[in-house]
Amino acid sequence: MVNPGDYLPSDEDIDVEMLDSDTELSKVVAAPRKSPVSYDSDSDFEALPAKRKPAASKRGGRGRGRGRGRGGATRSTAKAAAAATPTEGSEIEGEDAFDAPAPKARRGRPRKVVDDSEKPKPKRGRKKAVANEDEDNFEAPVAKGKARQMTLDEIDATPKVLTFDPVHNAELAQTYPDPYWKELLSEPTDGGRIDLIDEDHPLELLPYTMTDQMALTGMALSPDGTMLATFGSSGNVHIWDTDTFACLVTLRDRAEPNIDEFFVGQFTPNSEYLVVGGKLKDRKRWSEADEDNHILACPLKIFNVVTGEVVARLDGHSEEILCVKGVVYKGENYFVTTSQDGYIRRWHMDSSWVVLKDSTEIADGITCMVFTVSFIPNTGNRYFIASTDDHLTLMDLERCRIVQRFDPIYSSYCDCGKFIELLEQPVYQALRPSIAAADVADTDEGCAIKSEDSVAASTMAAAQQPPEPSGLHAYFVTRGVELLDAENNTVSSRPNTCTLHRLVYPTEPDGKFVLQEIRRYHHDEYMSNSWLIRIASNGRYILAPTLNGQVFVFNIATGQVTGILRDHDTIEVRDCKFHPTKNLLFTCSDDGTVKVYRSTTRPAQAVATTSGVAMEGVVTDEQVEDPESPKTAAVSPLALIKDGIETMAVGEIAPVSAEPASAIQQSDDVMSAE
Repeated sequence: MVNPGDYLPSDEDIDVEMLDSDTELSKVVAAPRKSPVSYDSDSDFEALPAKRKPAASKRGGRGRGRGRGRGGATRSTAKAAAAATPTEGSEIEGEDAFDAPAPKARRGRPRKVVDDSEKPKPKRGRKKAVANEDEDNFEAPVAKGKARQMTLDEIDATPKVLTFDPVHNAELAQTYPDPYWKELLSEPTDGGRIDLIDEDHPLELLPYTMTDQMALTGMALSPDGTMLATFGSSGNVHIWDTDTFACLVTLRDRAEPNIDEFFVGQFTPNSEYLVVGGKLKDRKRWSEADEDNHILACPLKIFNVVTGEVVARLDGHSEEILCVKGVVYKGENYFVTTSQDGYIRRWHMDSSWVVLKDSTEIADGITCMVFTVSFIPNTGNRYFIASTDDHLTLMDLERCRIVQRFDPIYSSYCDCGKFIELLEQPVYQALRPSIAAADVADTDEGCAIKSEDSVAASTMAAAQQPPEPSGLHAYFVTRGVELLDAENNTVSSRPNTCTLHRLVYPTEPDGKFVLQEIRRYHHDEYMSNSWLIRIASNGRYILAPTLNGQVFVFNIATGQVTGILRDHDTIEVRDCKFHPTKNLLFTCSDDGTVKVYRSTTRPAQAVATTSGVAMEGVVTDEQVEDPESPKTAAVSPLALIKDGIETMAVGEIAPVSAEPASAIQQSDDVMSAE
C-alpha cells in the first residue's frame, strides 16, 4: 500500500497530472521542489510538513482549509497518486479519490487599480528635510505609517489618571455629600415611617385605591413626599396626593402622534418638573417579532407638573428606557438613563433641569440590556453600579467609562439593584448546600438530620464567611431572573432569590472593588421569574414582588419571611415604595391599581419609647387627612395644583371595603430563607 504522505518528490522537474471531478484531465503542473512541503491549493495558508496528512475541515464540507469533507486533495497528495497507483483491493488511508477542485479566485478585497496617468509615481527614498525661509521653523521628516515616539520628558510630564484614588474620593465625598442612596433620610411624621413588619406589627390595607386604565409599571415620590407619580402602559402619568390619595393631575403628551408607554420617572429636586421615560411605538406599523407595534427611538420627556406641558424632549436611546436617575455631581445637574438598547447615557442639564447642555453615551459594546443604576455611597456621586444583563457593572460618571465588571449573579437577568442603609447587621449565610444541611430540621420522611451534619455545615459556613472589612464598604441588594431550563423550557430549575452583597472599597490607588455575597433570601412560594420587577427596602426588610400578585417581606438580618401581601390580582407586582416620612407603603401592579398600606401595632404588645410615647402606634382613620380639610398655604407645586388649576380632573376616592382588612398573611411556623 502506498501512503501519499510518505511520498517524497525529487529535486528535478516533475510533471503531475491532476484529475478534476468534472473533466478527465484538468491541469498539468510542473514545479521544482527543494524541500518536501504541502500546501492548500485554494488558499495562501502557511505550508505544512509533507509527512503530515491533510487536515480535515472542522466544519465539514466546503469550509476553510478544505479537506476530507468534499473529497478534495492537496497538490502533494495528487503527486503521490500520479506516481504510485494502488493495486486492486488496496486502501488509501483518508482519501477515496484524488479529485482536485477547479482553481478558485484569490479571496479577499480586490486590489485597487490606479491609472499611471492620473497619479504620478512617487520618488523612492526618504524625504529630505526642508528648511523654510524662517530658519526657526523647520519641518522634520516623519516616517510614513509610524507614530511619533514620546520623549522621556513628555512621558514624565504626562499625569497618570487613576481609576480610583481613596484620598481624592474622601475629599470628593466630604465636599459633595451624596444622600441619594438613603431612601429614609427625612425625619418621620404622622406617627413615624414604617419600621417593623412582623406578627406584632402587621401591615394593614387602607380603604383607598388609586387606579389606571392599563398596567402600572412604576412609581416615583416627590422629594418632600407630598406627591406620588404613577407610570403605565396607557401613556398617562397620574400624580396623587399622599394625604388624601386623590388624583391631582394627569400628564399626557397630547402632541405625540405615536403611542406612548411610560415605565419610569423622577421628580426634579424642587418638584416643579417630572422627567419620564419608557417605550414609543409606531401607531401605523406592526412588528411580527415583537407581536406589537414597531418600537421607535424612545425619548425622555420632561413635563411641567403644574401646567402639564412637555417642556423638553431628549433623544438618544433607540429602545425602551428602563431607568432614569437625577443626580448632582460637582454642582452640575445630570440625568442618567438606562435602556434595552444596552447603553447608559449621561445627560448634562442646566440649573433648571430643563435645558440640555450635552449628552454622552458610556462606551460598553458588550452589554445587551441595562436595567437600573444606583450610586455608590460616599463617593460624591461619581461612581455607580448598573444592573447589566446577568451581572453588575461599576462605572465612572465623570469619565463615562467602565471601571469594573463583577461575576454573574443570576442565570438570566439581574434587573434590579440598589444600595441600602442597614439598620441591623445581617447574619452571614453560607452556600446553599451548607444551608440546607444546617437549617432544615426534618426530611420528607420526618427523620431529623444528624447533629454532626449541622456542626459540619456550621464549620463550613464559618470558613466561607468573608472577613469584616476595615475600610469603607456599603451594602447592596439585588434580584434577578433565572433561565427556563426545565419541563420543556417552561420553568426554571433554580429558585428565585434576592441577594444581599457587601461592596468593599479599595484602600490603594487603582485597587479593585470587592463584591461579597452575604446571604440570599428565598421562599418556596416566592415566584418572581419575570423581568422589570423592582424591590424596596427600609434598611430592615426587603420587599420582593412576585409574578402572581404577592409581595414577600424578608427580614434582612435573619432571612425570615415575616409577611406576605396578597391584595393584587394574580399578575406581576412591578414596584413598591416606602414613604420616607409617613407610615405608608405603596405597591403597583399590572392589574392597574396602587395599594396603600400602613403599619400597625397590636395593643397588647405596643412598644413605648423612652419618652413614654408609643413608637408604633396605630394610625386611626381620623388621622388620615380629610379631603375637605383646609391645606397649608406653602407655595409648592402641590399647592399650585390644588389652588390654581381648578379645571384639572381629580380622581374619586373609591373605598375598597367597609372595614380595612389585614394584608399580612402569617404562617404557623416562621420559615427561614434559604
